[in-house]
Amino acid sequence: MWSGILQKVFKVREKVALNLSGNTDEEKPFLEHLEDLRAMIVRIVMTLLISTICTFVFYQELFRAIQLPLIFAGLAKDEKGASELLQNIDVAGPFMMAINVSLIAAVIIAFPLLLVFLLQFILPGLKPKEKKLLFPAIGIGTGLFLTGAFFAYWVVLPKALAFFDEFAKSVGSRQDWTLSNYVTFATRFILVFGISFELPVIVMALVKLDFLNFKIMKSTWRHALVGITLFAAIITPTPDILTLMLMSGPLYVLYAICVWLAYFLEKKDRAAYPEYYAQIEKDEKELESAVNDDWDNENYNPWHSEDDPVEDDDFINPSAKPSAPPPEVEKPASADAESDGEDQSSKMPDDEAPPAASSEEKTLEELAREDEKRSNDPPA
Repeated sequence: MWSGILQKVFKVREKVALNLSGNTDEEKPFLEHLEDLRAMIVRIVMTLLISTICTFVFYQELFRAIQLPLIFAGLAKDEKGASELLQNIDVAGPFMMAINVSLIAAVIIAFPLLLVFLLQFILPGLKPKEKKLLFPAIGIGTGLFLTGAFFAYWVVLPKALAFFDEFAKSVGSRQDWTLSNYVTFATRFILVFGISFELPVIVMALVKLDFLNFKIMKSTWRHALVGITLFAAIITPTPDILTLMLMSGPLYVLYAICVWLAYFLEKKDRAAYPEYYAQIEKDEKELESAVNDDWDNENYNPWHSEDDPVEDDDFINPSAKPSAPPPEVEKPASADAESDGEDQSSKMPDDEAPPAASSEEKTLEELAREDEKRSNDPPA
């Protein structure tokens, strides 16, 4: 299974490399792709390991920072109240909490390097001019990730905590949060929002690779909204509608920005390459006219081609007039023809007409009655 998945990923990578390099690169064997994947994973793991070790030194400050959403939500008055609200029932709970917080902080800090390693694997064969454009893209991606993380930290996470606390009180339940559960919930919340805000980077990369364009995005925006809603419903750590709307709302805005960016990029490319886009429009019009001419025709047969010879006589238009009258059927020879001495040997037996039935011929019932009558009459 994993081999099949990797082969599909590597085929997409080869296609992207050929598109970027102008069909000048040759296809790599499977082992070279696997070596590139191994190098990317090793770089990401080493970067996260070093960053986690560095952030672990400040685990106390990080833990104080992760407790602030409790104060923003009104569940605790100060840091001491927030610490007393969280209980520990596990022996290694505080240590695992420190590791978890340090790892999330390491991902946020080292995100630009992680994005560089990922793009180097996904977009091979970049030209020097395109490599220069890679750094602004990384800066935009990092800014969007930090925006999503801070949006979750300051806005969404406090509202979600307050919502769950009020709901627990409405059913007469008391909220007793453990340290490990709260830290896992809060860090996952922040990380998911940061990753989801990378949607513009993914969409614009697809636009740049000609997988998407302004026309497709404009005609399928309803499908995109449904897809964003499903995506937000899957990756949100909580099933409540409030969190879903707080995540999907900014993604709607970001997707609308992507549509406008795709429009301006296409407009710029049209000005630079008018002949290319004119040929594309011409091909699209010819394709649409051909499809309309075929399917709008009442007598259109999708299984018949104009090049195929007409062999079937079953599909004859009954309204069409025959081009020539039907040949006359040859009548059987009469007795007068035989008397004239004409040669009838040339006629086939199959062509001879069957003899007409005699009007004096009796039926089986009549013959049976005559036989019975003869048997009953005594001999003379």
